[in-house]
Amino acid sequence: MKRKCFILLVLIFSLASAQDLVDIVAPFYSYDFDNLHYNGSYPYSYPVRNSAINTGNPLGVALGSATVASGRMTPELTVNPANLAMSKYSIIQVNGLFNRYNNVNQNSFSGASYIVSVPVYRGSLSFAGGITREKDYHLYYQNDDIIQRSTGGLYNWRFASAIEIQKDIFVGAEVSLLSGRRNNDINFKNASPSETAGFIENNKYFGIGARIGMNYHFLPVLMAGVSLDLPTNLGVSYSLRLYDVAGSSSVDYTAKSPAVFRAGLALTLKLLDLYYSFDYANWQNLTVRSRDLTQVAVDALNHDIQNNFGITQAHHFGMALHVPLLPLHFYFGYQYLPDVYQGLNAFRLGNLVPNQLTDRFRSSFSWGASFFLKQGLSITAAFETYYVFYDAEKEKPKNTSLSLAYYF
Repeated sequence: MKRKCFILLVLIFSLASAQDLVDIVAPFYSYDFDNLHYNGSYPYSYPVRNSAINTGNPLGVALGSATVASGRMTPELTVNPANLAMSKYSIIQVNGLFNRYNNVNQNSFSGASYIVSVPVYRGSLSFAGGITREKDYHLYYQNDDIIQRSTGGLYNWRFASAIEIQKDIFVGAEVSLLSGRRNNDINFKNASPSETAGFIENNKYFGIGARIGMNYHFLPVLMAGVSLDLPTNLGVSYSLRLYDVAGSSSVDYTAKSPAVFRAGLALTLKLLDLYYSFDYANWQNLTVRSRDLTQVAVDALNHDIQNNFGITQAHHFGMALHVPLLPLHFYFGYQYLPDVYQGLNAFRLGNLVPNQLTDRFRSSFSWGASFFLKQGLSITAAFETYYVFYDAEKEKPKNTSLSLAYYF
């Protein structure tokens, strides 16, 4: 088995075209090769995985990212820039991220932002800028043949503005610059001296994206919101190095992700808030371009995308509890995140957690709390556990997010 892997790797190394659907979709979404369902050719005889876990600001994480219509209840950068116009404060915020995958820990800076509420004669106007670690690629996996370690993340440099165009109707827009990296280390266990011990992949990312949104506070306790993530162009610089071979081979390409439509509702009561958000994306609209790969290889990749990827419909649920007489709030969330592979895993209320190999989706449960330490100073913590079923085992990646914010 390892000798075959070595031959394949040498071929890939010399041709500099080691791209497949796992690599292409890795920056945006979680996707695991599955030869029972994959409709195309796959260059490896062993599993190569990726993990693209959504991260972000702690309030949004604690609410299961159900923030399309969260309004002033989430005074931070969310998936709907229109929410910014509902905040009456200027805010400085700093975040940290601590994660754990299969008993391997990793800590990182996860973001900082500055939101400015501008005094206006009528309505509201806000500007915001900041950086958010939106994707975490941390993964550890092993079986009888390999050990795989993945590290890295995708950072989003965000510049947004929002305004109340008329009473209780808010609109916003955001421009994003994306940068990051994903490193993948594959180690073949018990390799003989005549075989390669493994290889290292490095992916560097840089791109641009944008989103627009609207929030309508049409009843005193009810809000509705919509937002649209425009297609993101992400440039990728990929390099491959064998453990026991000097030098590396590289290739550059551009992946254009599909647009993502989001809609949500929020019910805000005195002691209890309920949130729901829905995401829709057609991953057949993902396209690849490259001057380094041959046109035949590019056409084959885009053809595989059409044959294998489909529509994802994600669901997000959130709840907030406000403690009477105290500046203390508790948050709870759930996410259903289907895989990009077409035709698998329609949402089922009776199966909220993956429990068998054909369950090709992630789900997550989260909770958190925020507390005003003193006038203008707030601390927030969010704890999230993902569930995914793979290789006959249920895995539970865990994230902890901490935030310190100053309101003025």
